[in-house]
Amino acid sequence: MESTLLIRILRSFTKNEIIRFDEFLRSPFYNKKPNAVKFFETLKKHAPDYKAEQVGKENIWKELYPGKKYNWGVLKNLIFDLTKLSEKFIEVIQYEDNSTEKNFLYLDALSKRKIHNKFFSEYNLQLKNIEKNKFYHDYYSDIQKLLLKKINHCSVYTNYQTELDEEINAVSDSFMYDSIVKLSGFFKNIAIYSTGYNKSGNKSITEHFFGIADKNNFITGSNIKNERDYRILLVYYYQYLAFAYPENRENYFNFKKHLHENSGLFSTGEKSNLYIHLGDALNLRPSKKGDNKVLEFLEHYKKQIDENVFTDPDGGINIYSYSNIIKMASRLSDHKLIKFVKDNFFDLLLPEFKENMNLFTEAFYNYSKGNWEKALENALRIKPDHFIFKYDLRDLTGMLYYELNDYESFTYLMDSHKHFLKKNKNVSEKYKNWYDIFISNIYRLLKIKLNFDEYELIRFEKVVEEGISGGTSYFTAKIKELKKLHKIK
Repeated sequence: MESTLLIRILRSFTKNEIIRFDEFLRSPFYNKKPNAVKFFETLKKHAPDYKAEQVGKENIWKELYPGKKYNWGVLKNLIFDLTKLSEKFIEVIQYEDNSTEKNFLYLDALSKRKIHNKFFSEYNLQLKNIEKNKFYHDYYSDIQKLLLKKINHCSVYTNYQTELDEEINAVSDSFMYDSIVKLSGFFKNIAIYSTGYNKSGNKSITEHFFGIADKNNFITGSNIKNERDYRILLVYYYQYLAFAYPENRENYFNFKKHLHENSGLFSTGEKSNLYIHLGDALNLRPSKKGDNKVLEFLEHYKKQIDENVFTDPDGGINIYSYSNIIKMASRLSDHKLIKFVKDNFFDLLLPEFKENMNLFTEAFYNYSKGNWEKALENALRIKPDHFIFKYDLRDLTGMLYYELNDYESFTYLMDSHKHFLKKNKNVSEKYKNWYDIFISNIYRLLKIKLNFDEYELIRFEKVVEEGISGGTSYFTAKIKELKKLHKIK
C-alpha cells in the first residue's frame, strides 16, 4: 500500500493539514462514508512517514478489523474512497488558500444571482484591496480580471451601464501592463536556458512586442500616467533589455538602478524573484576591462540580505545562493562574511545537503584564511553529487594546487576537467568556455610561478586587464604577489 496515490498524498500533508483533513472527513457536506473516517484514523497513526512495514495491506487490515479474515475487496474500496476524498481535500484547501480566486468566484455568483448592490460594493472593496497591495506578479492580471467582471455584469444588465466609468480604457491598460511584466520574465527564462543549458525558445514575439513599445517610447516616454505603474514597469522593461542585449552594460545597470530605487514597491515574493534575475543578468553580462564581478556579486548578495530576500519564500535557502556567497567571499578573503553566512543561514539548508555544504563552507573558509592544506582536505571529502560541486570544486582545488605548488596534481585536474566538459552535453558551449577559462588560466599562472618568466607574467597581466581571464580580482591579486616576490614594479 505504500506505493499507492493515497499514501503519497498523505505523506505530503503537514501536521495542520492532517488535522484539517480529519475535520474534512467528519463533515457530512463532503463525506457521507463513515468507514473513511475510521480508515484514516488507522492510517494517521503512522504519519508522517507511513513506512512500508507499517502500512502494508494485511497489517492495516488487522488494525482495522482485528480477528477478521483479510478481504482485499473491502480494503480496495476503502483505499479508493479515501483517495478520492484526499484529492477533493487538496482541491478545497487550494481554493481556500487562494483568497483572490475565491473573491472572483463570489463576484460571479452575485452577478449570476442578480444581487446588484452587493456586487458593486464587493467589486469596489476587491479593487481597493488589490490596489493597496504591494506589487505582485499577477497584480495587473487580477486588476484586468476584476475590471472585466464589472464590464460584463453591466453589459448583461444594461440598466447598470451608467455604472461604467473608465473601466473600458483601464482594462486595456492593465492588459498592456501585464504583458510587459509577463513577457519580460518569459524572455529572461529563454535567455538563461539558451545560454546555459542548450535550450531554446521563441524570442521573436517578445522582441517584436518590446521593439514596438520602444519605438513608440511607450514606457520610457512617460506615456504611463500613474507614477507607481511607471516606476514598476521600468524595472521590467530594463530587465528585458538586460537579457536581450547583455553586451550593452547600461541595460544591466539601468535594471539594477531602477530595482534598487523602487524595491519598496514590490511584495516580498516578487522582490525576491527580481533580485534573483538581477544576479542572473550580472552573470550574463560580459566582463570588460576594469570589472571586478566577484566584488559586484558579493555586493549583490549583501543587498539581498539587507532587503530580506536572500532566503526562499518558504524560509529555507537554496544551495545556489548559499554556495555562491561563500565562494565569492572566499575569493576576496572575507572569512568574516563566510562565518556570518554559516551562522545565520546554514541551518536553513535542506537536510540532504548539509553534510556536503558543511565541508564546502569549511573548505572555502580555510582557503580565505590561507589554510591551504586544511582547505584541500575539506574539499577532497565532498561528494560531487550535485551540479555546483562538479564545477566549484574544480575551481577551488585548482586554486589550492596553485598555492601548494602542486603541478602534478594540477595537470591531472586539467585533464579530467577538459574530459568532463567534453562529455557534458547539457551545458552550452558558452558556459563550457566560462567554466574552462578560469581554471585554465590558474594553470597558466602556476607554470609562470614555478618557472618564473617575467615576460610571460606581463603578457598574462594584459589578458587579466582586458577582463577575459575568468577571474579579474583573483588573478590581479596573484600577479601582485608574484611581482612583489620577484621585486618587479
